Amino acid sequence: MSVHLRDLEAVRRRQGRFAALVVAAVLTAIGTWLTLPFGVVLLTRGAVFGLALVVAGVVLLAACVVAIVGAARARVAPESLPGKPNPAFGEPRPSANPDSGYSTAGMKLGS
Repeated sequence: MSVHLRDLEAVRRRQGRFAALVVAAVLTAIGTWLTLPFGVVLLTRGAVFGLALVVAGVVLLAACVVAIVGAARARVAPESLPGKPNPAFGEPRPSANPDSGYSTAGMKLGS
């Protein structure tokens, strides 16, 4: 296997890891949002189950932070993708058409 294909596979793995970490971050954030406030309300009312929900919410919050940091580190920057860079990309070039402007059915628009 060539070096470029190995690099491309490594980039694909990093992109997959990034997507999985983003999904994990979203799911743990939703779980935190559902458990932590409800656990605090139950804890203020004196329910022992509220303490378990608060602990679970804090654990989910920590997992969300870890997933966000991991996703930020696994993100693939566009300039780091394998391949030869094109220095002329994004620079304006004159049109190769000798007739300037748009033409439709023999009519020329523009100059």
